[in-house]
Amino acid sequence: MKQYYSSILFVLLFAAYFPLCAQTTLANPYKFPSEVGILVGASTYAGDIVKNGDYDLGASCFNFGAFYRLYSSNNLSWRFSLNQGKLKGDDLDWEGTDRVGRGFSFTTPLTELAARAEFDFMNHKRWSVANGFQKKFSLYLYAGAGLSLIKPNTFFNPNLGDRYDALIAEDEQNQRSAVFTIPFGGGIKIDLNERWTIGGEVGLNPVFNDYLDGISQSANPEYNDWYSVGGITLSYRLQSVLDRRFFIKDKKPVSGGTASTSEK
Repeated sequence: MKQYYSSILFVLLFAAYFPLCAQTTLANPYKFPSEVGILVGASTYAGDIVKNGDYDLGASCFNFGAFYRLYSSNNLSWRFSLNQGKLKGDDLDWEGTDRVGRGFSFTTPLTELAARAEFDFMNHKRWSVANGFQKKFSLYLYAGAGLSLIKPNTFFNPNLGDRYDALIAEDEQNQRSAVFTIPFGGGIKIDLNERWTIGGEVGLNPVFNDYLDGISQSANPEYNDWYSVGGITLSYRLQSVLDRRFFIKDKKPVSGGTASTSEK
């Protein structure tokens, strides 16, 4: 419980730091509009303690985080995030399979630091009118890179016989404290007003080794582990509509001071 409260405090401090990071952006708001936000949702796992190709949705765990989004064009933005959660799995959840007889289980805290690119298909429509704003429902896709800090607490059934002893010993020696991941997924955004946006997203996180759960050789070493994070987002735009000239394409003045008759 102490570790859980420490994680909440860490995320809150991280979120509080975002506006400070944005001061440079606010000094030049026409160049780099930005947002801060939070995510509340769940994380779930796919690895050696699930059936092949499945996620154990019944073992989903609470996940929360904070993020900073920086726009580099009308539709493209860069998001930097910190998420804190947990992953778990248990062979006993898979009744009617041979996993029950094996009897492995694990839990691990999960701290994810990630940077990703997001493409919002409708963001330019929000600012298509000079000095105006239009509420929009939009879809976005994302992909990026991240580092996840873990500390697996793995239970190995000691009654499986000599065939498993050496494999379990190898797994116990190869525990990981961090894994690299490439998160990708998508989501939606719904404008509440000019400043606030609510949304939802879900993403997959392939992990490029097989020790997210602390188990490999004694189970299924041919496939790496995955996890997924999804939830509700709430974000706040740091610039008002009057500062969002970044999104509005100014019309070029016509020589001679006369309006172009061909302009549509």
